[in-house]
Amino acid sequence: MPEIHNLAELVEEISVEGTDIYTNGDYILRRFVRGQAYKPEPAAIRIDGLSVVLCTGGEDTITINFKTVTLTAGSVVVLSPNDLLGLPEVGLCNIEGYALFLPLEFLKLISLDSSTLNYRDINLDAAPVMHLDGDRLRFIEGYYNMLKLNTTVNGNDTVYTRNVSRSLVGALIYQLLAIFRAPSDEKATTEVEATAPAGRRQYYVRDFMSLLQQDFRQHRSVGHYADKLFISAKYLSLIIKEATGRTATEWIDHFVILEAKNLLRYSGRNIQQIAYDLNFHNQSAFGKYFKHLTGLSPSEFRKS
Repeated sequence: MPEIHNLAELVEEISVEGTDIYTNGDYILRRFVRGQAYKPEPAAIRIDGLSVVLCTGGEDTITINFKTVTLTAGSVVVLSPNDLLGLPEVGLCNIEGYALFLPLEFLKLISLDSSTLNYRDINLDAAPVMHLDGDRLRFIEGYYNMLKLNTTVNGNDTVYTRNVSRSLVGALIYQLLAIFRAPSDEKATTEVEATAPAGRRQYYVRDFMSLLQQDFRQHRSVGHYADKLFISAKYLSLIIKEATGRTATEWIDHFVILEAKNLLRYSGRNIQQIAYDLNFHNQSAFGKYFKHLTGLSPSEFRKS
């Protein structure tokens, strides 16, 4: 079963002879070089932070949340702690580029403006891969080069290095948001917009997403998350739908099904045990839930 990889341990996991790895205590930046061997993972992995991968050349396939995607020059991959990443088993790097691993504690220090985060751009059915070309590719690659130079020129562990890195990472995230954020359409005023300040709604959405990542294995009720936020379930549903284009229930189902697939494919546990792991009353209830959302029974998915 895929384990959560601590970022410090990840340096050893992804170490490659001759490969550049840069870290200053805030982030880990790895440079990929085509033709180099790496230690292959036996199954999908999760990383306890945000990962931003930029492919600048070559071509290879990986799996993200059980979907196979192809990386080519200009591919940008953004992975959250809940995402499952599967690497090719051959253990040979076929791409050029960078992988930036950002601990959750570090992201809190950046203090991103929540009003810039657009959850409507998140497609639950698609892998988180975007594409750049021309000047935009060179522009984003420049941030990775500056992060690398920040540690090699300024030193690994100084107050200046850390402040520069925080500014660079924040700027990189804002630039990616600016490039990939869909043009804003005129939105009709909703009940939510009429009853809550915009800033407060943004905090509710952010806190719901954070609670969901912590609690989805045990709680599938919208009411549970509404109680934690001290608002009504109806109000939370309106906020999430307005902010993301998807209902709170759809988000909950997305996390539960992804974890169910993870357990079925990698854990070695039987279906009844997995049902209990995900807080279903029995195997039958889990099977009906899983088939309703995926079209396959748990046993059919396990054999696929």
